[in-house]
Amino acid sequence: MTEKACRECHRISRGSTCPKCGAVTMSDDFTGLAIIFDQEKSIIANAMKVKEKGRYALRVR
Repeated sequence: MTEKACRECHRISRGSTCPKCGAVTMSDDFTGLAIIFDQEKSIIANAMKVKEKGRYALRVR
């Protein structure tokens, strides 16, 4: 199974629904990858408005 990114929150997962927000609008057409370990100290997480650690796509089509 290929990885897909949620169109709502950009979280990357292997399922057909998003584990973070529960959306079913997943796309396999995404670019970029940001892995967030510590969302409180991360400048990238603050710019992306991410509140949980995990793998996120930078752009989802």
